[in-house]
This record gives sequence, structure tokens and C-alpha cells, in this order.
Amino acid sequence: MGGGEPLMQAEFVTHLLEACQERHLHTALETTGFGSRRHLEELLEHVDLVYFDIKHMDPTRHKELTGVPNQPALENIRAVLLADRRYEVIIRITTIPGLNDSEENISASAKFTAELGCGKIELVPYHKLGIGKYAQYGMEYRLGNIESPTKERMERLRRLVEEFGLKEMTGVM
Repeated sequence: MGGGEPLMQAEFVTHLLEACQERHLHTALETTGFGSRRHLEELLEHVDLVYFDIKHMDPTRHKELTGVPNQPALENIRAVLLADRRYEVIIRITTIPGLNDSEENISASAKFTAELGCGKIELVPYHKLGIGKYAQYGMEYRLGNIESPTKERMERLRRLVEEFGLKEMTGVM
């Protein structure tokens, strides 16, 4: 699936996931966790894999970057990671130079993840593949002047994540 936060489209996404499972298809959900806990729990009944996107651990910086607080999302992620679950969970962080790629933020994200018993983080290097889609819809692409992180930077962040005993899923670009 693509486009939008699934928790904001929970009824449709639940029906879609149910239909996939009825056909014995592997189901995966990518969410920020920002939304209703009830909706999240309904969706989780029908998934095999969940990617939780963490944008930023610092509440002030998160709100500056996304326009919403991070507390509801982090509370939902915490509840899911501490629950008895039948699905795999991977924390995903799109690393955007100058916005969320500080060692302090990556360390805080890794610490949060490790303390909750989730052993996997996926560091996704920022890229500009979405620029065309924004242009197609006449939307402003606000990150156009940001370059992808270097291989060396991604390697440093991967090693940092591994210092917390976590497996970094993507490795180096």
C-alpha cells in the first residue's frame, strides 16, 4: 500500500488486510503509530509484519518537522512492542541530513527500541525519488535542497545502532 497514514484510513485498511489474509498473502503495515490505539489494534489483528516509522525522538523537534506531537505515536509503539504479539516489528527511520540524522536522535531512537525489546531498526537513507510525484500534483517539495546522506554517514549511524545490541536491517548504501 502507499499514500497516507493507515491509521487515518483504518476501516478501509482493515478490510484490505483481511482480504489479503483470506488469500493467504503475507501482510505488512507501515505506520507512524500516530492515531487511535483502537484502530491500530484492529489493524494489527491482520498483519504479519509492522514497520513503525520514527520521525524524531525529541518532542519539540518532532512537532517542528511534522506538525504533530510524537507522544501518541511513541505510546502506541511502546504498547505494541510490550504486547504479546504474533507479528514481527521493525522500527524504521528515514535519515534526513540536518533534520533527524544527528547521533543524539539516532541513539535515542535505538535506546527506545532496545529498551522495548525490539531488536531491529532499519535506517533508510533519504532520497529524492518523490520529487516527480510532487511536481505531478503541483505540490511544493520542501526538501529539494537536501542531499542524500553519504555512505560513510550511514555506516556511522549503523554502527551506532548496533552499539545498542540492535540489528540494523539495511546496512550501508
